[in-house]
Amino acid sequence: MTRSGYFVRLALSVVIDLFDLTLGRIPIFGSVTEGVGTIVLVGLWGSAGLVNLWELVDFTDQADSFVPTATLVALYVGWKNGMFGKSSTAVTSGDSAAPVE
Repeated sequence: MTRSGYFVRLALSVVIDLFDLTLGRIPIFGSVTEGVGTIVLVGLWGSAGLVNLWELVDFTDQADSFVPTATLVALYVGWKNGMFGKSSTAVTSGDSAAPVE
């Protein structure tokens, strides 16, 4: 996954959380959108997206919307894949252009 592809996926995860915060509070509609959101997150992030299923535990659809689960999954996958480290244009010690110490 490229860095730009990652940030597009991160933006989609934020949008999913915004929908959950606003429209997800409608009782039955909220549960349906959480199921659909989980399917989308599994498509975006793989098995880590299954963490979103915990939101189905709150059958009132009120408390779970305040936890940005989709964004947290995206940040975890990005951290795990090293998306927040040095820029991809940074010179590493394995490059021939790197200064010898």
